[in-house]
Amino acid sequence: MLGSRYQSVLKEIDAARCVGHWSAVRSLAAKLSKHGSPGQAFSTTVISEAELEEHLLELEWDPQSHWSDECNMNATSNDTQVTVHYPMSIPNSKFLEGVERRLLKVAKHPMTDEEEYQYKVVLAKIYFYSSKFDSCQEAISKLSTSIADENALSPAYAKQLYMAQMTMRGIMLEMDGKRAAAYALYDQAVVALKKKVSSQAAIVVPRGSEPGAKTGYQEELVNWAEEALYRRAMMSVALGDNTGGMHELASYLRTMDGVTPTTFRAFRRLRANRLYMRMIRQAVKAAAPDRGVAAETRDDAMAAHQRQMALLKTCYAFPKASETHEEVLHETDSAVRDWDVLGAFTRVDLLKLLELLYEAVHLTYNSPQVLRHLVHTLIRVGDYHEASLALSTYRMLVERQLERVRKAVTGGSETSVVFGPNTESIDNILRTAAVGARLHLVHLGSAHECLSVIHFARDVADSMEACDPEHRVAPPAALHIQAQLALWKGAAHGRLAQRSRDPDNRAEHHTAALLLLQQAVEQSPLLYDAHYHLALEQALGARNVAAATAAAKQAVELDAGRLEAWHLLALLSTARKDYAQAQQICTVAMRQSDWWETYNRICQSPTEVGEPVKPGSVETGMLFFDLTMTHMAIEAQRRGFDVCLEAQPQLFALYGCVYGPVVGAADGPDDASAAMDSARISVDALPTNGSWAPSLASGRRSLARSLARTVFSKHARHASHGGSARDAPSNARPALPIQPESVDAPEPPVPSASHTQGRSAVPRLSDSPKRQRSMPHLRRASGDSSATSPEVPTEAYFDSLSQLVGRAGAGSGSGGRSHVVAAMSASNSVYYTPVATRLAYQRREARHALCSLWLATAAAFVALQRLDEAADAIAEALAACPESPAALAMRGHLHVGEHRLLPALNEFHAAVSLEPSCIRASVGLARVEYLLGRRDVALGLLKNLTRAHGWSDPEAWFWLARIERELALEHPVSDPAPDAGHTPSIPMMRRALEYAVYALDLEDSQPVRPFSILRP
Repeated sequence: MLGSRYQSVLKEIDAARCVGHWSAVRSLAAKLSKHGSPGQAFSTTVISEAELEEHLLELEWDPQSHWSDECNMNATSNDTQVTVHYPMSIPNSKFLEGVERRLLKVAKHPMTDEEEYQYKVVLAKIYFYSSKFDSCQEAISKLSTSIADENALSPAYAKQLYMAQMTMRGIMLEMDGKRAAAYALYDQAVVALKKKVSSQAAIVVPRGSEPGAKTGYQEELVNWAEEALYRRAMMSVALGDNTGGMHELASYLRTMDGVTPTTFRAFRRLRANRLYMRMIRQAVKAAAPDRGVAAETRDDAMAAHQRQMALLKTCYAFPKASETHEEVLHETDSAVRDWDVLGAFTRVDLLKLLELLYEAVHLTYNSPQVLRHLVHTLIRVGDYHEASLALSTYRMLVERQLERVRKAVTGGSETSVVFGPNTESIDNILRTAAVGARLHLVHLGSAHECLSVIHFARDVADSMEACDPEHRVAPPAALHIQAQLALWKGAAHGRLAQRSRDPDNRAEHHTAALLLLQQAVEQSPLLYDAHYHLALEQALGARNVAAATAAAKQAVELDAGRLEAWHLLALLSTARKDYAQAQQICTVAMRQSDWWETYNRICQSPTEVGEPVKPGSVETGMLFFDLTMTHMAIEAQRRGFDVCLEAQPQLFALYGCVYGPVVGAADGPDDASAAMDSARISVDALPTNGSWAPSLASGRRSLARSLARTVFSKHARHASHGGSARDAPSNARPALPIQPESVDAPEPPVPSASHTQGRSAVPRLSDSPKRQRSMPHLRRASGDSSATSPEVPTEAYFDSLSQLVGRAGAGSGSGGRSHVVAAMSASNSVYYTPVATRLAYQRREARHALCSLWLATAAAFVALQRLDEAADAIAEALAACPESPAALAMRGHLHVGEHRLLPALNEFHAAVSLEPSCIRASVGLARVEYLLGRRDVALGLLKNLTRAHGWSDPEAWFWLARIERELALEHPVSDPAPDAGHTPSIPMMRRALEYAVYALDLEDSQPVRPFSILRP
């Protein structure tokens, strides 16, 4: 029996061999030989192995070069060949020959079975690295292929020796072309090892392969356990077992994910993971189309892409000035395609893709290819502001690319070299420009930026085509892409035509819009948006009902599932006063929507709660709700306003189903950067000193930027319902006095706590004849949500701004960022504009939709002469959307009907100050000025209005004709005939007649709701 000291040294040697501490192994083995001749053979074997491993760790070799084409699949007619490289060997090595000679001398000494086993495995390793495979086979041929249950010499390291001899056997079988036998050996070894140790302990990386090791950072040539696990998966794939191979390859990759250090075998794992993603794509493609993609497969694919990007970060450093990581670009393209194929469009899935793209931006130093994908993904996520920043960066990079191409062509370079694989193609530039144009026009509401993007793309494309006029390398832009550019350019001109205050400028924009939209239809006859926007421009810009109807019908034929063209067709029918056909169109269109079943169930029982809204259906629900509102307005025209009131419970229930997820969404940062940060960092884990800030890489916003833009903008206002005047700080500026028009004017009443106690509970501005130039409709924070606020001067909007800045700037306490954004959103400021995101847009639309619903109710009450209830409905509309000029205008008209002119004037002033293009408020303002006896002021307002936004409003032309006629009658001209006396001014009467006829013509083509509600 061996002594205790001998046993202690054996344990230390076993532990040192397991972790690859070879210098300690040599010193301990030297001690072991002093204990007598029984340990001489084992000591020499261990020292020889330590010298071998130390020498291998000192070798300089390039894993990327060795495994450059690893896992490539070459499909032939009979078989699928997978490139699997053998481990690197060192033939004709003098050092290995010396170690071999010293080890062969051990054979003369007597050895136990365990010592002989270790001796033969170590000797076989020397033969294997020396490329002496016959000698290697001979050395291990008689060893057992079963793992030993107990080993007195090396209880732990004996398992690694077992994996070494089994892996060497399998590799030599591979060399002989016996893949099935090799796979069986690998599988036997892996299964046996996993029975003895856990998966986390199956692969142990020696210290010499760790970063910062004294021997340098060189991976060991072979890690036998890792090699067996990897080659088992590769042999399964090579044998054609795709299902088993994909499962075993996934097992290898997951096992390697937990290996320390994480950089070990990074490049080979990169290649293996690429093969794994390819196999997943094949499995998805082979799946039944009607079943869709399984959730497990989708999760595996996304996890594989995340692993691939992490490995790319390990293998590739930040690029040099003239360096481009093509593999990163390939992975980016592959990830975007796979997300589309898998249908991974939920917010969580898109944020995963977005994180991959941000990493790719860093690895490629803002490659235009990656920025292009980033723009598309940010739009899908719904962070429109961040998408505009990415688009601006993309434009800058494309301009640099164009400059590089010009210099290369001027220098005489070949065209094929200039337009290399890393050069952004003309099609991609124009396609991204079309997406960016739609982003600026539809989501950000900037027609000028939309035109800027399109002009930039066209200039770049023309310049690149000039560098290759024969299109030998750079093909011309496809017609359908050019059609999209023409479409959004025409839509932008149409938007500018509606906003223009100059008739000539409006006519130029309208003509350009029609030409461009017709061009888009000719270039791509199957483009739905081109036909729809052409119909909308014909209806809005020219009031050409026949042409608009034809274009809208064509759009419906192309895509009957989209409700915009159906809605336009219904409005066009109401413009022809064909309400029966309009009602039929609405019914057919509503049945096309996936919201029809929900609405039908609501109609049967409005009090029951509907089904939860499916993800992604809020946008279609918004269109469906608008169409339902139009349907209700048509019903009111056909069957009376009593029917409109009967349908109100159904519409309110539908509103809850459509906008419930939006209104009930958690308050907080909803932009993409904040969403990714919150996904990785718990709010409670944020530092309490406010030192945490998100990354600003790739144009990500920080809280300071958003706050500064909001606070210091000239339009930043804090609404009175965010804090009353008495809550303002003591150093706030005093309010300017407002001179009353009457000395006996009573003070405005205090708002009641409830608006449900009759009309008397609703405070009226009519009780005060003061001409307030502030927003009189804003609510107090301490009052009821439906109560209105009395006089609030303009300076009061800044009173609580310092409090808001103080709350936002403190940044103390846990969750500082979320608390800041919550404080900013809780202010409910009319002038506070949140960052442009999909959620912010949907919340804004939710407020406007609820306001429109209450206004439709108020209109029905007015038509039925139930004025008290109409006032309550208008108050509810203002409570839902305090910045609604339509609600203010309607309340002003209600005051006019009651002959309360000064309060009506206040309402119209407030509405026009909120939205100068509000036609109803402008007409009401002119009407009140006329009723107050200031016809010259009313005449000037109406002339400006009819030249600008109100050119198609019949009421504006009617009042203009009436005032012109009255002025003509009051300022007659003398007739030269002695008996004629005084006659009215003929030119003024002629103008009045023209205005009246034009007003009648416009009234004949007026829809039940304005066409502008369909403007994107």
